[in-house]
Amino acid sequence: MADVIRWREPVWKPQPRHSKKRPVITGHRVITGQIVKIDRGGWVHIEVTACTVEPAPQWLRPLYPLKRGEAIRRQRGKIGQGKVDRLHWSDETARAAIVGSRFLKS
Repeated sequence: MADVIRWREPVWKPQPRHSKKRPVITGHRVITGQIVKIDRGGWVHIEVTACTVEPAPQWLRPLYPLKRGEAIRRQRGKIGQGKVDRLHWSDETARAAIVGSRFLKS
């Protein structure tokens, strides 16, 4: 909670619901955001602070980054597949106090 993380995730080509075609990766997004909450279902709610896109070489259409301030949610395991970096706080002792607080609601 309240940590700022950065990870990389693939961007997939939109497909019809029951398509038999193989999914195609159109590029990657590098997302930086602040964790707002983690719910019991394993979903992480994040407020985006920055997003950059890296289109795949064979993909000719533009890819659009997520907007700053946009609220997104991702499964905890999927974020972990993107090699998560936790950005350090200027005062790590303050982080320890917040994380260890009994008043922190999840």
